[in-house]
Amino acid sequence: MIEWFALPLSIAVAAFIPKGKMSDKKKMDQIFINCKVGINKDNSMKYPTFIRKQTNESYTTYLYSLPLGIPSESLESLIPAIKDGLNKEVDYEFDGLLKIHVYDKKLPNKWTYNDELLRPGTWEVPIGQNHQGVLYHDFEKYCHLLNGGVTRFGKTVFMKGVLNTLILNNPTDVEVYILDLKAGLEFYKYKSLPQVKEVACDVYESTEVLAFLTEQLKQREVMFREKGYSNIIDTPIKKRTFIIVDEGAELSPSIVKTKEAKKFAEFCQAALSEIARIGGGLGYRLIYATQYPTKEAVPMQVKMNIVARLSFICASQVASRVLLDEKGAEDLPSIPGRAIYLIEKKRTVQVPYIDDKMMFKMMEEREDEILNTGKDRKSVNDNRPAGHGEDQAPPANT
Repeated sequence: MIEWFALPLSIAVAAFIPKGKMSDKKKMDQIFINCKVGINKDNSMKYPTFIRKQTNESYTTYLYSLPLGIPSESLESLIPAIKDGLNKEVDYEFDGLLKIHVYDKKLPNKWTYNDELLRPGTWEVPIGQNHQGVLYHDFEKYCHLLNGGVTRFGKTVFMKGVLNTLILNNPTDVEVYILDLKAGLEFYKYKSLPQVKEVACDVYESTEVLAFLTEQLKQREVMFREKGYSNIIDTPIKKRTFIIVDEGAELSPSIVKTKEAKKFAEFCQAALSEIARIGGGLGYRLIYATQYPTKEAVPMQVKMNIVARLSFICASQVASRVLLDEKGAEDLPSIPGRAIYLIEKKRTVQVPYIDDKMMFKMMEEREDEILNTGKDRKSVNDNRPAGHGEDQAPPANT
């Protein structure tokens, strides 16, 4: 008879691990035993078998084979016990063998953005630093990005870093539309940049911008059909259009106050869903962020069409599951900029820190190159009065 055992996380396994002289390998072997991570076959326990270790510059990898019957996914719950037992940062991967990476140093609590992170001519942006180097997100491979977590832990800082990178990497080929639902307090100051075509500050202004973009999207579809294009990557078109949404929950019909505003919010969510569904191949890239990761705040069609996720610390497992489709973000340390980046697997990173002063300084150093691209710039609506309140409908020409 074969039985699979694993103790629940609530058991303080690490408390049973002797501190000090034991090697990391012996401690991990003991953790497997204490956690009963093994198979009971014919009244004999079979635990993961150590194969070898590989020493790298900043970390050591321990390779184990798993007894048949132990699901590799279950090892996710074991990692906290190994971290506590070794008092080191740890992660793992499974590709037929269990590979446990044990790091010599902890991630920095703060990591400052600098121009060495730029990759001119590409659509790659630095996501963050982990133990194995700097991770980049390539918007040509993964068109959209979902970003969330509790307030004051790095969402907006990250998106400013993305904006800065996109403009400095491709000053003549990028255009950005920003829905800053924090009343424009974070991004309106960048509206003067020629690459930033519009900054909307509420649900009404967002409706104007998204109506313009969805009409533009339809025109792009017609042009692609006529030319026989299927994906912008395989065309000579260099321009990419980014739509940055900071605090998407403010476009939720369940959050806005008035009946009229709800209709505009419904339109905005439908438009963003359309961009997420069909915009990628046409050159449109959506970066959607919210501090309220719920099914109401993140429309299902938006979520389902975004492969790449970045989650800062979440208030609950429910919020983590909305962003990552699994738990984990609720257990991140309370360090601004600490996040989980998920594509094919989860990786913990420290996101580079940047502020407005740093951004303007970097852009001023390339002022001619950046500003000369905006000679023929036009706004979505030059006649729009500034600053609609939530209870004030837009003008009749919207």
